[in-house]
Amino acid sequence: MKMTDIKKFKIADGISLNYINDKKYKTVSISLYLHRKLKRDEVTKNALLTSVLRQGTKKYPTSKEINRYTEELYGASYGLSVFKKGNIQTLSFGFNSLTEKYSENGIIEKCFDLLFEFLLNPLVENGGFVKKNVDTEKINLEADIKALINDKRAYADVKCLENMCIGEDSALSDIGYVEDLENIDEKNLYEHYKTIITQSPVDIFIVGDVDIDKIKAYLEEVFSKVNLDITPLDNVTSKKSANEEKYVEEKLDVAQGKLSIGLRTNTIATDDDYYPLVVGNSIFGSGAHSKLFNNVREKLSLAYYAYSRLDKFNGIMLIGSGIEFVNFNKAKDEIFVQLEATKNGEFTSDELFIAKQAIINRLKSYYDSPALLKDYYLCNILLKDGDSIEDAIEKVKKVTKEEIVAVFSKIKSDTVYFLKGKE
Repeated sequence: MKMTDIKKFKIADGISLNYINDKKYKTVSISLYLHRKLKRDEVTKNALLTSVLRQGTKKYPTSKEINRYTEELYGASYGLSVFKKGNIQTLSFGFNSLTEKYSENGIIEKCFDLLFEFLLNPLVENGGFVKKNVDTEKINLEADIKALINDKRAYADVKCLENMCIGEDSALSDIGYVEDLENIDEKNLYEHYKTIITQSPVDIFIVGDVDIDKIKAYLEEVFSKVNLDITPLDNVTSKKSANEEKYVEEKLDVAQGKLSIGLRTNTIATDDDYYPLVVGNSIFGSGAHSKLFNNVREKLSLAYYAYSRLDKFNGIMLIGSGIEFVNFNKAKDEIFVQLEATKNGEFTSDELFIAKQAIINRLKSYYDSPALLKDYYLCNILLKDGDSIEDAIEKVKKVTKEEIVAVFSKIKSDTVYFLKGKE
């Protein structure tokens, strides 16, 4: 498979530069992704680390000084965050800047200068990070973790996956756990930082129009000064089979029930039948054209919303819906009726065409979003395989009803989670 839209350069062992040249943008979008295997004993540290690093650097020790510098860069914006894909937790360092054409020569290197201030020259004191900053960000991270319960839709999906994937790395939270925070301090967090900064694979993305040879030389010089000992990623994906279906019920003070169903597809993005799964999912539950939307929600009024989405790394389909408590059995049964209909090929050629067009339009929309472009190709890199957007579109067009029926026959229900009100 090929990725014709992207140019890839090796900066050092374990460090790659990925360039998507597009002159239509007036801005340049830069991201540095530092990858870690999802581990229970470090997910919280990694999430906390991104928050602490953005509080200050040796050269710019306060947020005020950082922001003053970005204003000098024609209002360049930056962000540090953490997310997960498959069995990988990624620390993300991002910048958005005007191109040199609309600003000044060297502005991209100046953005990278600040990015590497965050990454390589953090603010430290007494052999650790600044205690005040760590303590403040521990409070903020605890609030973020606890805030998940305020979004009941997302909460139900997370709880379904946690119960479905017990013991699997993919079930770990990308922002960590409250109970871990007590034992993290400015010194052991700094020691963790020093370890991961030299051992973790890095992917750098640039979307826009730059002098890529000049940027490549700049990056090679930066990383030549870092004592790297990078461990390559492995086991990014996982594929488990469903056992006996589990039912999990939770009661909270909610006015609307949340029904989440986790299924094992036994198909991941690198499998030959992945695109039939994607098209079949579009027919079944992805969008206003889908069976879940038109039957469970519109025709039968059994749900306020109903959708399905795929995890391409772990062979999982997650179905989410918001329902009245009394409609639990009816809604659940109808969801499975629609799943069986899709499995049996009970959809028209028009439904197949509309489902394909929805996917194709979404893929084409990535060209209008540097963030979506980076995300698409980052997934390909983590999978060590992948299609260009044009190739993906062509494969979607070629999917047949028979292929959808075949791949959907492998789908098995694993976990049914129901969030209901207190009685």
